[in-house]
Amino acid sequence: MSTEPAPPTGAGRNLGGYVSALIEALGRADPAALARMRQVVGGRRARIRLDDEEVEVRFGAGTLVVEPASGPAAVDGAGGTDRATVLDLMDGNLEVSDAISSGRLDVVADVDAVAAMFAAIEILLDASSRSPELQALAREYREQSAREPSPGPVRDRAGGTARPAERVAARERALLARLDLLPDGAEARRDRL
Repeated sequence: MSTEPAPPTGAGRNLGGYVSALIEALGRADPAALARMRQVVGGRRARIRLDDEEVEVRFGAGTLVVEPASGPAAVDGAGGTDRATVLDLMDGNLEVSDAISSGRLDVVADVDAVAAMFAAIEILLDASSRSPELQALAREYREQSAREPSPGPVRDRAGGTARPAERVAARERALLARLDLLPDGAEARRDRL
């Protein structure tokens, strides 16, 4: 398996290390779930961002390949979030669809790739409820998150920073403006009639 270099002893795992460990544990705990995930994901390559770390992942010949993000390389989809959102998803306090609609999980891909990403996350979350090894990784992640300070607001796709609710509000305003559905736009339409 190809992964990022391991962090120094005692420093905890990096994003690539967690992704690799999760998939390895899934394969041991529930090989059928891993097979479903591989089928759903297919040959897609995804960029994953967690706080300030980014990796690219894909299934290769019989294994998961995790590599440092290569910049503008072609990927089939990209997703990004922060530590607090991951913890809420792990705890069952947040559904994937709610994380996206609230702006806490940013996903950029075509419809099929988004569906594949959601399915992969759901497969992992479902198997986690039955796997002591996956639960141990969740505890490790939670403990590491408690020890490390939060990096603050999540970077958006343009590289700026904004709190999730502010990003959603800005995207909603842009969509409403494009559709000419803002109140000022509605008044302008009435004036034209």
